[in-house]
Amino acid sequence: MIFTKGFAENKEMRCCKIMNQENKEIADILRREVKQLQSDRLIKLESERKLERRLMVGRQRIREVINQLVSEGLLIKYEGKGTYVTPIVKNKYINLICSPSIKLNDPFYNRMLMELTGYSAKNSVNMIPLTLETLENGDMISPVLMIGKFEEENLQKIKKIYPHIISFENYPNHDDFAQIYFDHFKIGMNAAKVLSGYGHKKVIHITGPGTYASALYRKNGFIRGARKNGIENVILESKMNFRGGYDLAERVANLVMFHKYTAIFAANDWMAIGLIQALRTKGIEVPDQVSVLSVDNIPLAGQFAPALTTYSLDANMMIAECFSLMDAVDNRMESNDVEEQKFHKRIILQPVLITRDTLKKREEQPHPGS
Repeated sequence: MIFTKGFAENKEMRCCKIMNQENKEIADILRREVKQLQSDRLIKLESERKLERRLMVGRQRIREVINQLVSEGLLIKYEGKGTYVTPIVKNKYINLICSPSIKLNDPFYNRMLMELTGYSAKNSVNMIPLTLETLENGDMISPVLMIGKFEEENLQKIKKIYPHIISFENYPNHDDFAQIYFDHFKIGMNAAKVLSGYGHKKVIHITGPGTYASALYRKNGFIRGARKNGIENVILESKMNFRGGYDLAERVANLVMFHKYTAIFAANDWMAIGLIQALRTKGIEVPDQVSVLSVDNIPLAGQFAPALTTYSLDANMMIAECFSLMDAVDNRMESNDVEEQKFHKRIILQPVLITRDTLKKREEQPHPGS
């Protein structure tokens, strides 16, 4: 019996060693191919299915190797869009300035800054943090990355010092610097279309103050989409955090219980989570009595019960596009043509709707008190 157990354990160890060796060989092959593909642009890696057929190994083995190369910084995974080869970064400095309007506890920007720090470290890029008061302390040859929305006066101050600017916000009236952003207006419009498709014709939109550019665009897009899809809507404003959503529960419950509103579109996940928690204390369950659709896909969104249906805004994609543009700066600076050195490009990224548990078809949704 002891012999049999020992034999089984040895056999299992030999299998593990063989699998690890096979993984190493596949990783070496794929690593060489990825390094050959690397350039200053984002290049999509072939699908797992194609890799599986070409390398003649199972899907699980392919995924393990891809995850290993992601951890090495050679590949980037975008939820719902596939895996991409990490662009080569020649420029080794980037200046970073955050808008004063960004709150320290903003989950989206916190996640973005964390990913940006990790990406910079993997690519040996030095980040130089700046404020409006320390603008002249940066590396003026390298690009400056603006995170958050800046007032026109402050934007002009930055433009006077830095010829190469990359913004993570949309400035419709400016075309003289690079802008990478999600179309928040379209997110709002699409949210109305999705909710209408689920049979919801009375929808509450909970949002933040107009000082948040993304919230304002989403609200305006939702209003336009609601009009287009025949949705009666109410707009409720609060802080764009857990407490802000929680504090709206009384007003939302009243609209659900007595005015037959059947769905909520939340400006971000934290507002949605706070509201759902508070509605539960009032006997209103999501999605059985009211559906919720949100934006951001923060890590908690998939772990929360019920798991949030939400739009994923991939910070990694924004960062990869940013680093790809940094090399464009280098290439332009090598040109003697002044016009060629101008750096302006718009990259509009598309969100991915992650359908989970908080969205339900209207006909499946009994009204509270019925």
